[in-house]
Amino acid sequence: MLTLGTLIFFAIAAAIALIAKTLSKPQKENLISRAIPAAAPLTQPLPSTWYKSDDIYELERRAIFSKKWILLTHKMRFDQTGAWVRYAEAGFDFFLIRNAEGTIRGFHNICRHRAFPVVVKDNGQNNVLSCKYHGWSYGMNGQLAKAPLYQDLPGFDRSKNGLFPLHTHVDAKGFVWINMDAKAVPENPWSEDLSQTANHGSFNFDDYKFDHVKQDTSSFNWKTLADKSCTGSNIDNFENATEKKSVVNDFFFPNASMTLSPHFFFLLRCVPTSATKSQLQYEVYRHKSASESDFKKVEEILQQTASEQEAPAEKNLRAGVLVDQTPLQFQNQVYQLVEHHRKLEGVTGREIRPAQQILDKSATKTEQDESLYSSCSGLSCGKIAKDLAW
Repeated sequence: MLTLGTLIFFAIAAAIALIAKTLSKPQKENLISRAIPAAAPLTQPLPSTWYKSDDIYELERRAIFSKKWILLTHKMRFDQTGAWVRYAEAGFDFFLIRNAEGTIRGFHNICRHRAFPVVVKDNGQNNVLSCKYHGWSYGMNGQLAKAPLYQDLPGFDRSKNGLFPLHTHVDAKGFVWINMDAKAVPENPWSEDLSQTANHGSFNFDDYKFDHVKQDTSSFNWKTLADKSCTGSNIDNFENATEKKSVVNDFFFPNASMTLSPHFFFLLRCVPTSATKSQLQYEVYRHKSASESDFKKVEEILQQTASEQEAPAEKNLRAGVLVDQTPLQFQNQVYQLVEHHRKLEGVTGREIRPAQQILDKSATKTEQDESLYSSCSGLSCGKIAKDLAW
């Protein structure tokens, strides 16, 4: 039975929905969203179903990964014009690229013609990016450069058929963040408070350089891994007591952490690929003055970190319960966002996908294009690309 508070909320939301008939769909959603009260804070760990359910995972994709600012990388990875890196995040396929002005831009990795991925490698350097299927090509700012068979059609406007952009922000320390929200202004605007760089004052990031990436596949839910990351336990893997004092570990909701030392630093991202599978993705940066012996320690620390990420919580998940050491602050953040979005969808009576792209009404398209974009729901269709290759 619904509580009195819940009934009052739905009554208010219904009244707002009636008042908002003249507003656009996003405006209505924002109005209703602001009226939704926060859920009661968690007093015990999330049940194990939250770490196994496909439905909850899909809701997390809509409520968290489609709305929140996500820490990805550092700008030093993009050391030349046209340098690009491909990323994945909870089923979203996208890439970052440095343009001619030195600005890092982000785009969904989906060709506007037939939704095949524009880039198929992990990284590269190109001033023009060409889709391998039908030759549609794009510049470093996402603008359409060439569209065989389409560009000579009457009324075809290249400016309306560029790549779908991502909100991208480079913070004061050079770290690159993205937001998947498809609206011109994301629901959660950028705030410098997100970068939490107060602890980084003793580190000059200009003294580091990108070295390598490392990736491990994990048969665990992303929250299992992020639970561990947000405790800052990576510092314990430094054996030298003096060195430990100079190490800083920060967690960046929802799924990134950073471990800084005088000799190197690494970013760790716990990337969900399904309800029960994730990837541990490391980006390692080396201090310019680090000796070989100092830098060699990073591999040992990464191996230790990877093994520690998985073991303890998974045993409890299999038993159907999480132990008291699980950090409730992190879990409560997840719970609040998911519960808020669930209520929003309940009031509107439909799934709300903030990352879903909307075709410009003046963009040239066919009925086949419309059907394709509807099925893609704003994501790159890379995982179904074989079925789309006609």
